[in-house]
Amino acid sequence: MSNNNSMIQPLELFKVLSDPTRLKIFQILYNKESRCVGELVEILDQPQPTISRHLNHLKKLGILNCVRDGTWMWYEVANDLPEWCQNILDITYKQVSSKEKAILKSA
Repeated sequence: MSNNNSMIQPLELFKVLSDPTRLKIFQILYNKESRCVGELVEILDQPQPTISRHLNHLKKLGILNCVRDGTWMWYEVANDLPEWCQNILDITYKQVSSKEKAILKSA
């Protein structure tokens, strides 16, 4: 189901997460909950083709898994990522979440 995650390269990981929309998608999916494209479209308030394109970037790299259930495609963070990659994603999630919480408190 997932790509050969052992082949993920750091430069590719940082490139794919440098896009704000892909970073937001990662943040949403990080909790290990599957989401369909429609839910992400609603949460991010962006067109479906845009969200699908960003999901494809994350999926191609191997950060996301995709499962078909009838006509629905469900996306989740891959659980077989290399340790170094998982560590970076853990840190990224915590840092971005902390900053978002701080911004909301100051608003």
